Amino acid sequence: MRNIIFLFSFILLSACGSGGSDNKPTPEQPSSDNKSPTISISGEQQAVSAQAIRLSTQIDDPEGESVTMEWSSNLAGVTFQDASEAGVLIQLPNITESQQIVVTLKVTDSAKNTVSKSFIISVEPSQTNAEIELKEHYEFLSGSIVKVTAKFMAQEKVEQVDWQLTNLTVDDMNISSNSVSGSGESTVSFTAPDVSESQSYLLDFILDTTAGRAEKQTTIKILPKNSGELIVNLDASYQGNENDQMLIKPDVQTSEVVESYQWQWLDDSLGELVGQSSKDVIIKTADVSDDQTATLVLTVKTRSGKEKSVQTEIKVKNVVQSGNVSLSVNRTYAAPGQEVVVKVQLDNPDDIKSFEWQVSDEVYTDITESASQLNLVMPTQSTSLLSTLVNYKVTFKNDVSVEKQAVFTLMSESATKATLDITQADELPQLYKNEKLTFNAQAIDKAGVLDSVTLDISSISFADLNIATLTRDGLDLTFTLQAENILVNAELMLKVVMNAGTVSAIEYVKVKLNRSNLKLFAGSEKTFLSGSDFYVFGHAQDRLNSQNIEMNWSSNNDDLSIESLSANAAKITNNATASYLILTLSALDDEGTRVQSDVVTKMTSRIYESGDTYNCYFRTDEVSCRDKRSNKLDTGEITDTIKKGVTDGEYACLLTNTGIVSCHGNGPASVLEVPERANAVNIVAVNNTNMCAQYTSGEWQCWGESQSTLNTLLADKPQVDNLIGTNNGVCLVNQGYFDCYDEQNKPIFKDTSSFVKSIEYVTLLKKVCYIRQDSSLRQCPDDINAAQ
Repeated sequence: MRNIIFLFSFILLSACGSGGSDNKPTPEQPSSDNKSPTISISGEQQAVSAQAIRLSTQIDDPEGESVTMEWSSNLAGVTFQDASEAGVLIQLPNITESQQIVVTLKVTDSAKNTVSKSFIISVEPSQTNAEIELKEHYEFLSGSIVKVTAKFMAQEKVEQVDWQLTNLTVDDMNISSNSVSGSGESTVSFTAPDVSESQSYLLDFILDTTAGRAEKQTTIKILPKNSGELIVNLDASYQGNENDQMLIKPDVQTSEVVESYQWQWLDDSLGELVGQSSKDVIIKTADVSDDQTATLVLTVKTRSGKEKSVQTEIKVKNVVQSGNVSLSVNRTYAAPGQEVVVKVQLDNPDDIKSFEWQVSDEVYTDITESASQLNLVMPTQSTSLLSTLVNYKVTFKNDVSVEKQAVFTLMSESATKATLDITQADELPQLYKNEKLTFNAQAIDKAGVLDSVTLDISSISFADLNIATLTRDGLDLTFTLQAENILVNAELMLKVVMNAGTVSAIEYVKVKLNRSNLKLFAGSEKTFLSGSDFYVFGHAQDRLNSQNIEMNWSSNNDDLSIESLSANAAKITNNATASYLILTLSALDDEGTRVQSDVVTKMTSRIYESGDTYNCYFRTDEVSCRDKRSNKLDTGEITDTIKKGVTDGEYACLLTNTGIVSCHGNGPASVLEVPERANAVNIVAVNNTNMCAQYTSGEWQCWGESQSTLNTLLADKPQVDNLIGTNNGVCLVNQGYFDCYDEQNKPIFKDTSSFVKSIEYVTLLKKVCYIRQDSSLRQCPDDINAAQ
């Protein structure tokens, strides 16, 4: 009996020391030299099943030594998170009946002194059968908008919805909730705090129903703004009806440029993904025989190579329809100021008891709604592409409810302008005085938002337009112009205004202004050695085919002597020292207006040329061509003044001021055997096996491996001013225009938009290029520069 009484007393004493937060630490390994740490624990002693609570702790070691901590509980399923000397977060498991649980903190110092302290928590089971869907973890950048959505479904009436933050106070928390018959969703938003290093906070969603409270917790991790992280957030789930549309909008945060978005089904598909490579995706839900769930995955990549994939659950409900209900939208994309109309198609509109429209974004304020139609006027806003979900819920007189959704995208002003453009043919339309011009252009409307197109001629100063109209047929634009007077030969930029809602995009259409029906071409630029005489060959192009066009050559340089040889050609005796010699070709048109054209001939003391074998320089009295081993080519004795030199392949050719051509080197022999013809005025090395020369008559003659092909090409082209070889053939300055042919004399490129100013082989680009008279830009077409 004494043993029993002793045991009973021991139990009573033990029980008296185990409750609440007043428990005294129990040393397990006392040390006479080193005192044990002391522990105090405080916090809530009442909790609900599945709740997370935080306990505060204070640990003091008399010697100030470091300690280790270990938490434990007498109930399975209790977990401990974020433990520190200041406290711990305790996640309670689900329980079905009331009970008290004990959590114990065991602390050991560096001298192996161990002390323990327990804390009792009374836990009540949740009385509600509510289900809450909320992701366990979210990430946001410092200073960004935190936005978290929980979806819930309760069998009981929902009395209150709330969100609570732990260890974080914010001033701008906003909660938006909606529920019908116990089901709904709630979204909380606030500005993320500024942090210098990653911080985690607890966010609780609290749902109070008539049967009790249900809670679910998520962790909000805030990262520094300059962390360089790629953050992608999706809700835990999204729900929609079959044969409907769902809009999924992720929250993507990064300081980098996003290179790609990719949406895909992980396993089974529950519908077509529209905008699979866009930030926002639309799901056209499939027809399902019963409620189904599938996993949707979004992968985001940045330009630097960062990549993150997140997933969410898509739930598609099978709907028993009470008659057919569908929505249609008049626009897929809309510009500010435009009206979006969502229409309802119903089999039985007279049976409607009530209806409700919901629009996913708050930017829309100009809204008109009825049971059969929703009208929204698009506002001006800064988001480039704002995907918008419209939800329509109709309840019939038999109390059956049906929900349908429609999606459209509102564009910003800049995004709208980026979708509008105008294209026209490469060959510009030509406008002449007192002649009506009609031409076409094509409007580009990538988003289908174009309302109207107008022509603005208020700033035109180069011409007096008495007719200027623009008509539109779909995307086909027709312009009609007539000018009473044209002041200059120039490109006219016609201002075209493309209107979409309140947005106006300015585009331009080009027209070539011509003061006269007569055009003169004085030639393309050429280069000779200083002091050389040279020849010019002009060309007249008259739209009215006038036969009596008298052309004259002139110069403002008194050291140039001009001798006319024919109606369009002249010999220039050069006594000038200038590097740029300008000759002017002029004539009177049918109205007596003087038309003129200039040509520049360059003079240099030394010409440098490089070919496959030789690097050469040519002077009036000296020629030096050396191969890659520095062996000098023998070009014979210089007995006449050199005018020009060229090299290609294994040869070099000279042109003297008296019109004699000679070629030297290893060949081919067909190049070295120069035709016995005097009075050459220009020479061109076409390629490594062919040479051409122009003569005082203006004619060209070629010799070499392809002489027959080249001479055939040139035979019916009496107005060739210059030529240049290409990888695949030859290009001519033919009647003033750049005109190219392949090795079989088939045309491969021609530019008739303007006369040619110069042609050249650009060594740095390794391309044949030309410059037009109406532009300073070098053109190097791929058509003539393709590799053999």
